[in-house]
Amino acid sequence: MSAQPSRLPIDAPPAAVPDETAPERCTMRLSVNGQARTINADPDTPLLRVLRQDLGLTGAGFACTNGRCSACTVHVDDRPTRACRVPVHVVQGAQIVTIEGLAAREGLPPGQLHAVQRAWAECGVPPCPCQAGMIMAATALLMDNPDPGTAEIEAALFLDCGCGARPHVLRAVRSLAERLRSW
Repeated sequence: MSAQPSRLPIDAPPAAVPDETAPERCTMRLSVNGQARTINADPDTPLLRVLRQDLGLTGAGFACTNGRCSACTVHVDDRPTRACRVPVHVVQGAQIVTIEGLAAREGLPPGQLHAVQRAWAECGVPPCPCQAGMIMAATALLMDNPDPGTAEIEAALFLDCGCGARPHVLRAVRSLAERLRSW
């Protein structure tokens, strides 16, 4: 009698074999988009994975996995942060804002867009996997510097993103910066 091949998925863990090297999971409390959240994870898990898989916040993109594309940018205590590069234990006690909570942070009602999101729409920025992260990076940039130059915008937003949206994004940030200066 021949043995039947296993029908388990390739990545299925072996049955009843304890993994001595498995990382310890622990309970952590995070503040995400103004809400207290409790998670149970390995402290070294990237914040991006926790946001997307544990909390269901998929606006922060998963693109390059090395922090060079800006797709995963979120705000941690109002600073732009590449969520794929930050272990979740580092952000305990910090205020984390994702693209899903950006407008609400400004006190806008549900369904309203943040000013940067509106500028993106008005300037017809074409879709790109990095857009949510670029919006978050642009928001942080404009909070720090309401009149950034092209080099500052490029350094803050693009990194390794080589999509065709670049001229539209530059126009959107410059347009919003002009409006901010006139307020």
